[in-house]
Amino acid sequence: MTLRIGFVFDDTLDVLDGVQAHILTLGKELARRGNEVHYLVGQTEDRPVEHIHPLARNMMVAFNGNRMRIPIISKSSSIRQVLDDCRFDVLHVQAPYSPLFAGRVLTRADDSTAVVATYHIAPTGMLSYIGGKILGTINARTHRRIDEVIAVSKVAADYAHLTAHVDSCVIPNPVDVKDLRQRKAQAGQQSIDAFHGNGPHVVFLGRFVERKGAGVLIEALHWGESHHLFPEGMHVTFAGKGPLLEESKKQASDLRLHCSFIGFIEEHDKPSLLASADVAVFPSTGGESFGIVLLEAIASGSKVVLAGDNPGYRSTLMNQENALFPVKGEGRAQALAESMAKALTDHTWSEHVHDEEQALLTSYDVATVADQVEEVYHQAIGIRKH
Repeated sequence: MTLRIGFVFDDTLDVLDGVQAHILTLGKELARRGNEVHYLVGQTEDRPVEHIHPLARNMMVAFNGNRMRIPIISKSSSIRQVLDDCRFDVLHVQAPYSPLFAGRVLTRADDSTAVVATYHIAPTGMLSYIGGKILGTINARTHRRIDEVIAVSKVAADYAHLTAHVDSCVIPNPVDVKDLRQRKAQAGQQSIDAFHGNGPHVVFLGRFVERKGAGVLIEALHWGESHHLFPEGMHVTFAGKGPLLEESKKQASDLRLHCSFIGFIEEHDKPSLLASADVAVFPSTGGESFGIVLLEAIASGSKVVLAGDNPGYRSTLMNQENALFPVKGEGRAQALAESMAKALTDHTWSEHVHDEEQALLTSYDVATVADQVEEVYHQAIGIRKH
């Protein structure tokens, strides 16, 4: 049975952050299976896939340690027109959601349309909990229209329970392993070699905001260098942009080992960069509901992936202690420095960690995730029919 599915998302598709990557990766797989997939989204200029319906004007805000866009204006007539024209079998709303757009879509959804919500958020502190509870109260009426609830991790499920008072099943974020490997192959070994350069290569990929932990990595580089832990020729590539980029450059400026800050990395270059990593380091201190970038690095072929021990990353790595390091406390710099040094010098250990991480991919591959999501869709449709 093929379905007509509408992903509902308050934000834009002009950038490829975590939720955007989730719905586009999942949506492409669902479309490949013969379903008709539409995207009811906030203000969007680019059209990376077909059937995109921008239905709201957005404003940039800071929330939960991230910068994001929220809808400020959406036309009820435009929403109604898309719903009438498409007659969706399933609306799949990304949560938490705004009452000014996604909430309006749910209000106007036909009674026969099944509604599924996926929660993506992990709180960074009390303010995000309070904000989530307030939003949950505002959305209480429209939330009753939702038939089934998914969360991308236990962390996100706990947040959904605390803020919206709903139980959910955990289905992880998808990663398109085949696509990443194809893009790496298309780029070629020369591209990987160009990123790798000479000597052991460490890679950081992420936004330069405090919680993503570039500063934690730089602390560890200073500690390891001063204690002569690192092998000769080790060098580090920092990829990404953000408000703390210049500060991070200053913090790294007195290191003897070479650090390159290459700025924003295009999607087509990401697999080659990650494949060039002898060690890929993601030192996020918290606020992660999941760790899609960890899986992208593993699928792309990073030899070892090391992750900050926050609940979202620990969950994604299924408690693989070898790959986790502390991101809080006085000993964090030493712990990360020692883990990087071990990954670069103890080849038996690094091969063991690599094999452990590769084994994770089956659980997160988009084909596996899409099977689970389709099952939830049919459950929700069954609820509507009865």
